[in-house]
Amino acid sequence: MNGSDSEPGGGIRLRTRTIGVIHADDDTVIVVEHVYEPEGAALCEDCGKPAHDPGMVGLTASQDDDDPVSVLITAEDALVLANRLQRAASLVLESEEDAADIEREAAKFGTPGA
Repeated sequence: MNGSDSEPGGGIRLRTRTIGVIHADDDTVIVVEHVYEPEGAALCEDCGKPAHDPGMVGLTASQDDDDPVSVLITAEDALVLANRLQRAASLVLESEEDAADIEREAAKFGTPGA
């Protein structure tokens, strides 16, 4: 979905850069995008020169039979979300691992009483 979109009512055209597409299951897709205004699309309120828009992070989740749900979040909030997703995924993966065999670990390190 690289390209540009316009706001309803003929507003400033936004550019999007697709960063990732995740197929969560057979009918659910999550899209991560960088959403920004092209250079010079807006003027700086203080100096009147063309402004640089670093953009925001766009997340869109859609299912085959429902309207997509989209949200724009700041880069800072995106990093917090990414961190929390990583932590949650780590917990899930850790819980899938086999429990430690205490007797085998003790024997491996030569601990008395094993």
